[in-house]
Amino acid sequence: MKTIRMAFLLGASMLVIGSVAQAADPVSPEPAAVDWSGFYAGLHGGWGWADAASEYGNDDFNEGGAPGCPTSFGFFGELGCAVDLKPEGGFVGAQAGFNFAFDNGLLLGVEGDYALASLSDDGEAGTFFFNTHVDLDIDQLASVRARLGMAMGQFLPFVTAGWGWAHADRETFNSFFGTSSDSNWHDGWTVGAGAEYAINDTWSLKGEYRYYNLSEETYGVNAIGGEGTEVDLDLHTVQVGVNIHF
Repeated sequence: MKTIRMAFLLGASMLVIGSVAQAADPVSPEPAAVDWSGFYAGLHGGWGWADAASEYGNDDFNEGGAPGCPTSFGFFGELGCAVDLKPEGGFVGAQAGFNFAFDNGLLLGVEGDYALASLSDDGEAGTFFFNTHVDLDIDQLASVRARLGMAMGQFLPFVTAGWGWAHADRETFNSFFGTSSDSNWHDGWTVGAGAEYAINDTWSLKGEYRYYNLSEETYGVNAIGGEGTEVDLDLHTVQVGVNIHF
């Protein structure tokens, strides 16, 4: 389902770019020569979805909110449950970068971006006295990446890879320990692909898909002698945007 949704959203973004481009230059029978080299900056917005797998206190039995948790009590173990979540939602942000285009059309570049996001989900696990409810919100995204593309007149398909970050807030209500909250930056590698269309030498439109493989981080110690909850984050995004070239 996620693959179908990703393909649909990316395809829709390409159709939007193509429609706007045709409206901007309806009488050009051949691609115009565009110089993609130089600095650029712009804005973007899109949709993201993530897998936030959790493991409470490094207890394999409790992984993913297994029924029957907790498996131990008091000073000798954990009192709570792991809860796997799938946050999703929108984001808006800005990007800036630099391109260098060779005579044969090959393009090398570097780009950084930052976005405010609202990807959220909640869930619970356990029964009766040891019930655990969790709210997770990813509120910031960022990356620094290299880009490799092939300029074909006004059209620039590209692939991109680099390092990414996602900031998450996690609030837990445990029926034994009460409410606790924590936040972390997850970081890791990111790869993606997309296309950019030059309306003219100054403005371009873009659409892009990206995958983030992010680090496992520890949230809160909610049990006596516990080790907190380990959250492993994987993230997918699709976005469209506009750039101004200098």
